[in-house]
Amino acid sequence: MDLEHLDTWARPGTLQAVIEIPAGTVDKRQYDPVAGTFPVDRRHGRPRRLSFLPYPANYGFIPGTRMDKAKGGDGDAVDVFVLCEALPSGTVVEVEPIGVIELLDAGERDDKLVALPVDPALRTMEARDMHELPAAASDLLVTWLLHYDPVDRAELVAVRGRQAALELVSRWQVG
Repeated sequence: MDLEHLDTWARPGTLQAVIEIPAGTVDKRQYDPVAGTFPVDRRHGRPRRLSFLPYPANYGFIPGTRMDKAKGGDGDAVDVFVLCEALPSGTVVEVEPIGVIELLDAGERDDKLVALPVDPALRTMEARDMHELPAAASDLLVTWLLHYDPVDRAELVAVRGRQAALELVSRWQVG
C-alpha cells in the first residue's frame, strides 16, 4: 500500500495521518514509498540522529498533500505532530487538526500541523483548537522545532488555530 496516496480526509473534519517517527525517539525517519519502509534519513551520507531532545510527539505526514515548491512550500507532504503516546512508524491514524505552527526553513514554508487522535483511547489531552492546549505544550512544540536541527534553523512565522490548519490542508491537497 502506498501511504502517500491514501485519502487525505477520513471524513469531513477528520484527516488521516501517517506516523514516520514515534514520540520519544531521536532517529529522523522518512517514508520511502518505493520500499514501503521508514528508513533513517541521511545527511551527507550519515544517519540523521538528533543530538537534542527526542521528538516530543509523533511526527509524520498527511497523505495526499504536497507543499509545492513553486508556491513557496518545501516540496514535501504537510507535516503533522500527533499528540498522544508513541505510535509505531507506519501507523495510519485518524486525527482532528487543532492548529498549525507556521515556519520558514531556508526561505521555504515548512508548516507543522498539530492534531489529536480521534480515538479517545489514544488521547492524552482534550482541545478543539491549538489555543486551548496548555501554553506549556504549545511552547514546547515551538521551542523544539526552532532548536532541534542546528544546521537548518527554522524561523517562527505564527501559531494559528483549527481554521488555519484546515485551510493549510485544503491549500496543499493534491488533486
